[in-house]
Parts: sequence; structure tokens; C-alpha cells
Amino acid sequence: MRRRVWRSLARAGAVAALLCSSAQHAEAQAVVRDLVLTGGFSVESYQGRLPAVTVPIVDSTDRAGAAIGQVGGSGSIVIHATPESELTFFADAGLRQFAAQGFQLADYAPRELVGTSQLGYARQLSGIGAVDVTARFRGRRVEDRPPMPLFIEPGYGSARGSARVRFLPVSAVRFDAALVGEVVNYSPPGVAPHLDLLDRRLLSAEAGAEWGGEGYSLRFYSGYSSSSYTRQSSFDPQDPYRHDQAVRVGAGVRTQSMPFLASLGIEGALNRSNSRRPEYNAVIATTLVSAPLPMEFNVEFLAVLTAKSYLQQTPFARLVPGEEADNASLVFLSLSRPLNAELSAAVRVGWTRAETEIGNAYFQRYGATVFLHYRPGL
Repeated sequence: MRRRVWRSLARAGAVAALLCSSAQHAEAQAVVRDLVLTGGFSVESYQGRLPAVTVPIVDSTDRAGAAIGQVGGSGSIVIHATPESELTFFADAGLRQFAAQGFQLADYAPRELVGTSQLGYARQLSGIGAVDVTARFRGRRVEDRPPMPLFIEPGYGSARGSARVRFLPVSAVRFDAALVGEVVNYSPPGVAPHLDLLDRRLLSAEAGAEWGGEGYSLRFYSGYSSSSYTRQSSFDPQDPYRHDQAVRVGAGVRTQSMPFLASLGIEGALNRSNSRRPEYNAVIATTLVSAPLPMEFNVEFLAVLTAKSYLQQTPFARLVPGEEADNASLVFLSLSRPLNAELSAAVRVGWTRAETEIGNAYFQRYGATVFLHYRPGL
């Protein structure tokens, strides 16, 4: 599975390169919309003594640190565009190299490779509204994954398809509906075969309603998702494999008066399962503010605060989806400034409290990063 995903990403990258070449050297419709090359350096501190399940030796610690160098690039291409429709391709790839400190039994130098390719089609539907259809492939590879609390999300490959319809306004209300399907296959190293239990299949649906005027909008939504874990036992002989069902309800308000932007959101989630271990309730509050400062500086503040509680407390580790972004609390503050027409710099400091692949086991991360973003003129 991992080889297939990475081959797909490589082929998508080759297609993107050919499209870029056509856009630059031939008279065709394909147009490069955006291309960004990024380099950065981070220092991070991790806290939280947790079970060392990621390596065969017990080398977990209360505190760990890391210096991290990273490079990456992303870009999108408009393959075909008319007044009624648009076909686009997006690709993103990055590398992070860690130098870890704080462990006693071994020196760790984790390396993380990620890549995403996405094909999107948007079309106006006469008398109905607009539809967006996307197909996305994502891959992640992690080498020399360290023990806790230096948590790095494990490697995986995923394929995702989605369709969203935005209907024409009815009495100043604009309704929307979406359907998403996803397959995720984790790629555990030989020393951590338990990560294979995180493989899952997901189908979800969402419906929303939005009101808005000049510079502001208010949206309510609800969603339902069904996940199946074909490698996890439910311990129920009548229904042997784990199946989860989740319901989400949320609301958000957004105001924008360029270049100022602010949004607030609140969401409640209930996850129920035929395996009682991963059942939980969660509430997530989100705040985002972006505002200009003197001397061409721009500040951005992001806070996501999550409160999560399991219905059943068990004395042994229980596996959950394993996505670091799920059920995490984080706060980031960024300060950026353009250096010239093609180069900009940013400094970001942040805090994260997130769940590992062990249910109800959390770590904390504090970090500071310096970024350089280069947008070549095309």
C-alpha cells in the first residue's frame, strides 16, 4: 500500500511538472496559480512521561527536545477553466529532519517525509448552485521514530474523495451538503506492528446553512460519520471488528475586512462504537485572528481548545485514530513580513497538547520556528 501511494504521488508530481512546463513554454490553458518554496528551522520541547510503545526498548522520558530543519514546496495549476467550470491540480511535499535530545539508551534522528496530490473540479450548476469534487492522495513516511514524549505521527498512505454542493440562496440563507469517503492504511515499522491496527475506512456526510452580509457570515452545520477498523477486534463474537459512529454539531462566525480577518467556532462531537473502549464526548472551540501591523508586518493568532472525555476508563492502552490533529488543543502566534516581491519571512511560537495513538495519553509540545517563503515569479 505504501509503495502504491508513494508511486501515485510521484506520478502526480511528474504530471504537475509537465503541466508547469506546458504553461510556461506553450500557448495552452494550463496556468500556474501559485508556487511556494519554504525553508525553516525549529526548536521544540516535549513533555509527558508516557508508555514507550513506539520502539522495542523502554527509553521513554519526562522531557525531550529537538532541533528541526525543514524544506518543502507546494503549488497549484489551473488545468482548464471556463466561466462555468475549473479543473485544478495541487501538490505539496516536505521533509523534516530532527535531532533529538533527552533520551538515555539511544540517539534518535527521526526523518519525516510527507506528500499530497489533489485533483479538484468545480462547476456552476444552473438553477442549483455550485459543486466541488476532489480526489486526494496523501503519503507519510517516518524513519527512526523515537519514544515518547517526542511524538511524531506514524507513517501512512491515504486516498480520499469528496463532493460538496453549495445551493443558491433561499431567503438569504445558503445551504450546503457534502459527502466524503476515505481509506487510510498505516505503515508500521517492524518494531511497532500495533500501528497496523489503525487502518480504517471512513464515510461521512455534512449539511450546513449560512447567513451573511458584507464582510461577515454565520454558519451552522451538523455531520455524521461511520468508520470501520478491519484489523481491530471489538471483543464481541457477534460483531468481531470495530465500527465507530460519530455525530458532530457546530457553529461559526466569520468577519473579514481586508486585510483583517477574524473567526470563532464551537463544535460538539459524540463518538460511539461497538467496542466500548474508544467511546468519547468532545467539545472544540476555535479562534482565528489575522491583522496588519505597522511596517508591513502581519500577526496571526490561532487557538483550538479541546475538552475530551472517554465514557469508559480502562487500565490498558486503547488505540484511537492516531491523527495528532484529532482531539488536540493548540495555540499558535505568528508574525510575518514580506522582504521583497518574492520573499517573505515569518516567526511562529506555539503550544500543543495532543493525544498519541494510545487513547487518553497526552503529550505537550512547546516550539518556535523561523520560516522563509519564496514565491518565484512565473
